[in-house]
Amino acid sequence: MLRAILQTKEMSLYELEKTSSISHATLSDIYNEHSNIDKCSIAVINKIAKALHLSMDSLYDFLLYEDMSLFAFDTSFDLFKSNICHELKNLGDLDFLKKYLINNEIVELYKDKEYPKSLYLLSLVDYLSKENNIPLASEYDEIRNKRLNKIYVSKSLYLLLKSRIVKVSDVLKECLHDFLKHNIVEAEIRNVI
Repeated sequence: MLRAILQTKEMSLYELEKTSSISHATLSDIYNEHSNIDKCSIAVINKIAKALHLSMDSLYDFLLYEDMSLFAFDTSFDLFKSNICHELKNLGDLDFLKKYLINNEIVELYKDKEYPKSLYLLSLVDYLSKENNIPLASEYDEIRNKRLNKIYVSKSLYLLLKSRIVKVSDVLKECLHDFLKHNIVEAEIRNVI
C-alpha cells in the first residue's frame, strides 16, 4: 500500500528514503509488501508517517488495507473503459487514433469535468501513439500533466484489493505507465471479449 500512497502524493521511493532517513532495504520491503507491517518498529512507522505528513494511525490503516480511501471506482467509468477497448479492437490502432485525434472528445470530456474518462482516453491515445511510433499530439499537453486525486480501479479490482486477495504493489507494478501517471489502473487494453 505504500506504493499507492507515494503514487497519490507524487513522491518516489528515493524521495521518501531521503526524507525519512530509513534504509532503502527497509522501505523497499514495505513498498513491495514483502514485510509484515505488524513487525515494523514504531520508530520506522513514525518516520514514514512524518515524511508523508500523515498521522501514524492513518499510515497504519493504509498499510493494513483498513483505509482504502486512496482508491476510487465508478461503474459508469468501468463501462466507458470497456466500450473504448471494444472500439479499439474493432477499429484497430490507426483508425482508433485517427478518430480520437480528430474528434476532440478528450478535450470535451475534460471541459465537462469527466476527468477519469478524459484522462483514460488520453492515456490510451498516448499509449497507442508510442506503440505505433506516432508523435504525441501537442494539443493535449496541458491535460497530459493532470492527475486524478485518487487511484481509479475497476470495482472488481477494488473488492480484490480490499479483501487482500491481491496486493497493491503487484497491481501498480503491472500497470501501463501512460495510465498510471494519471492515477488510472490499466494493465490490459486488448484483452476484451
